[in-house]
Amino acid sequence: MKQTISTIIFVHVFVQSFSLVSPFNQTKFTTDSTLNYSFIVSGHFYGNQSNKTGYPCNTLLANLDWINQSKANALFCLGDMFLDVTNDIPYYKESFFNKLQIPLYNAVGNHDLSAEVYQQNFGDTYYYFMVNKDIHLILDTELDNGNIEGKQLELLKEVLNIVNQQTINNVFIYAHRTLWAKHFKELEGLFKDNTQSVLGNNFKADILPLLNQIKLKSKIYWFSGSIGGDAPSSFFYFPKDDITYIATAIRGFKRDAVLLVNVNQKGVTFKTQSLTKQNLQNLATYNVEFWQQKTVKESFNYRLIPLYIKQVVFSRYFWYGFFTLLSIIIVLKFLRVKTFNFRKKI
Repeated sequence: MKQTISTIIFVHVFVQSFSLVSPFNQTKFTTDSTLNYSFIVSGHFYGNQSNKTGYPCNTLLANLDWINQSKANALFCLGDMFLDVTNDIPYYKESFFNKLQIPLYNAVGNHDLSAEVYQQNFGDTYYYFMVNKDIHLILDTELDNGNIEGKQLELLKEVLNIVNQQTINNVFIYAHRTLWAKHFKELEGLFKDNTQSVLGNNFKADILPLLNQIKLKSKIYWFSGSIGGDAPSSFFYFPKDDITYIATAIRGFKRDAVLLVNVNQKGVTFKTQSLTKQNLQNLATYNVEFWQQKTVKESFNYRLIPLYIKQVVFSRYFWYGFFTLLSIIIVLKFLRVKTFNFRKKI
């Protein structure tokens, strides 16, 4: 944990804004004297599994100029920034980090973590910081397989303590997994192929009670970045019990878009921004009803068949299965011959 409660309170009281330096491009999160600011948020910056280049998603790189010129104060990735964190970091530095002019933060996903590679290069995977009268909390939903416990749960309790001690307008929470999805009946079946814990998580038992205390004094916005490849939109909007849950991610598809969040003394507003010049509706359109009615499949690109064949043939799992099956066939044939010879002797 990078900041204690007392340090954050001190910084807040005397300079009004704590500027956390991005571990990716060493740029600070700063605001001007108006106390208004904005940030861009989305997830899955590597795109989809077909992107074997080692570089970020094509739609993201194609919009770097727009991101830099957007006047946003920061960019948040909701996990799965990398496809292969062990090998992709140099390519990301060259094409993305070094060219990005605003600070970047990441709530790690499963693809971001391999041994301690991410931590050795970019530091902590969970922390919080303050901007004006808002708290930004970044969680690691991979650490305990979808549970927020131990030091991370203590971190959330610290946020609650700050909310009880100070005037905090908004608490923004960033995470990869949609930990909240399985705890609301109306969301059943909406996130079939995203990253979830097989045995569930402690959202309802431990996290939600703390959120319910925080929301008594502050607005809560929870952003998640794992929505699955067949999602009908890059956005999912779900306001529930005075907490706003939002899921958003890009996949290297026509539907790719990011969310621009504007914060001022009047409140928080959202603007959907297409990365492929598509016409988008406002965020509230992409609600539960929209997702229940829409089932969108990306059209199959037959030109990718050679690529898919190559990926299968060169996959070690293919050969594991092949030799396992071959061994079973050989053993069965051997047993059959032995049985036949035995019966023949009889």
